[in-house]
Amino acid sequence: MSGQGHRRQVLHVLTALDFGGVESQMRLIADRGAASRWPRAFLAIGGGGAVLDALHRLGAEAGALGCAARIPSPAAAWALWRHLRRTRPAIVHLHGAEANFHGTLAARLAGVPVVIAEEIGIPRHSARARRTFAQLYRRCDRVVAISQAVKDSLILLGEATEAQVEVIHNPFQPQPFYWLPPRGAALELGFVGRLEPVKNPMAAIEAVAILRAQGMAARLRLVGDGSLRPALVQRIAELGLEDAVTLCGFDPDPFARLVGCHVYLQPSLTEGFGLAVCEAMSAGLPVIASAVGGVPEIINHGQTGWLLLKPDAAALADAITAVQAMDAADVQAIAKRAADHVVGRFSIPAYLARCDALYDRLALAAGVGR
Repeated sequence: MSGQGHRRQVLHVLTALDFGGVESQMRLIADRGAASRWPRAFLAIGGGGAVLDALHRLGAEAGALGCAARIPSPAAAWALWRHLRRTRPAIVHLHGAEANFHGTLAARLAGVPVVIAEEIGIPRHSARARRTFAQLYRRCDRVVAISQAVKDSLILLGEATEAQVEVIHNPFQPQPFYWLPPRGAALELGFVGRLEPVKNPMAAIEAVAILRAQGMAARLRLVGDGSLRPALVQRIAELGLEDAVTLCGFDPDPFARLVGCHVYLQPSLTEGFGLAVCEAMSAGLPVIASAVGGVPEIINHGQTGWLLLKPDAAALADAITAVQAMDAADVQAIAKRAADHVVGRFSIPAYLARCDALYDRLALAAGVGR
């Protein structure tokens, strides 16, 4: 398809522009836009919020359609088609299942030269959904997976082939590096994430109960909010941990709440990539995380952190005990090595360079800019 008459622009489409990992990624892209060869714009199918406001403050072209994004939504597809016909971007980069579904249909009907779908997590699709997405992805110029684990899942489910999928790891915002505090009377543990079942914060709370029963003065800070909060409050009371576990709530600067922690916990049941893991490592926090999804692509067990093979409270407590038994200088060396690793490998300049190379290649094939 010829790219004549289309703007040399990438339009990023996602479900919402409020809070979340993908939304934060859009803010990073907008903030570092000068490092890319491609001008960017941003569009939410649903509502806006904090990230949309941040994009506007950065001077980015960004908006929200205000449509229900649940699949299928004819209204969402129609609104996207109208937007694409009016703005005529050369490339549409879709993020997440809802955007991939509605955006692929709308972009192809609108004649967008290049369409890229991005899978932002490990798919958990029914047989019918697998067939649907396999059909959609055949109409895309490329499918981006945010980790090798996500790519492997797409291929295993039959939604895409090896040749269709390209792995581009998510970028993240490095945190200020803090040297670990001296070991004192209490072991301070930290967790950042949505208080949802998939993030498994209950395991962290129950691990604290196990450690305290074993005589270790462990304390935990949970930064985030979500549907599990009432259940977590109840469980904390049942275990008598009111003085040991702090529910900090949502914080736009969560790692500032973890200054003074000795170990970071991420006992997730699944992770498409693991942005919070990268952020914790960059902050100099030793990380114990579940060996799920893309996390093993971030952590080299025993060298840049520790992988948890079974994400339950007992295994987590054992891992914490093992790290505490190590020499403090060795733990600090692992934390420093981890910070250097993630900052070097998953930086926003590296991400933008990978995306630009993909955009250039697909745009050339589509005749954009000729």
